[in-house]
Amino acid sequence: MHQVESTDRDDLVCELEGNLWETWSIFGRGPGCSLYESDDLLWFETPIPIVPYNGVLRSHLQTNADRKIDSVIEHFAKRQAQFMWIIHPSSSPPDLRARLQRRGLIDVEPISGMVRSLHDLPKLPPLPDDIEIRKVADERDASAFYQFAAWRWHVPDEYREQYSAIAHEFRIGQSGSKAHMWQAWRAGQPVAKAGLHLGARSVGIYGVVTRPEARRLGLARTLSLIVLHQARSLGHRLAVLHSSPMAESLYRSLGFEPVAEFRLFASKEVHV
Repeated sequence: MHQVESTDRDDLVCELEGNLWETWSIFGRGPGCSLYESDDLLWFETPIPIVPYNGVLRSHLQTNADRKIDSVIEHFAKRQAQFMWIIHPSSSPPDLRARLQRRGLIDVEPISGMVRSLHDLPKLPPLPDDIEIRKVADERDASAFYQFAAWRWHVPDEYREQYSAIAHEFRIGQSGSKAHMWQAWRAGQPVAKAGLHLGARSVGIYGVVTRPEARRLGLARTLSLIVLHQARSLGHRLAVLHSSPMAESLYRSLGFEPVAEFRLFASKEVHV
């Protein structure tokens, strides 16, 4: 067990929630996008009409919950845009899940909120001879990263240019950015990627994916460890992530421990 410095579950949940909200809110600040934030709700929309590029990140609905839920659903229905709704540990009302299901939203999958101390990290394994890993540090690599991410989320061709413009808001590779990304390259093409978001008290791991032709090479594990080592070198002590059921065994093997469950609802059955 890799004990985190704070053993208070509420503190760890705050880090899991806060890092996710801060990271995904950036999509609401890009060109043509909107971010709506109040005490009740935090949600965003982009011109890209598919999940995960529209949705509700935070729900603290203390009064008139049904009216506010219906307002968001009707907004995206008028746009004919898919959207997601993340139920997080501090969501309210307590029966929010049932209310979303009654309105036809699909419970896509559970997401495990996991944490790890950055103390005592495993050493980096050797790379296959034909793999190079480098940090995204210039416009060329950033462009390749945006294309990779667009492939991962099946962004339609007509929205690829808009997606790149929106993702540019993360300022990947630029001085002072909170987003740091790495890609594994083979034969001049990126085949795996991972990144981190520097929060106020924790770093979040995001965007870990490997192309089918490069799987079983341990690239997801290696990239995740590179991210963790980099976070520690920057003075951070805690890493958080939000894992799909399929990836949870990988992160457990890296020393992450589950702390809280999130759930992803969506207006359409999606693969995440």
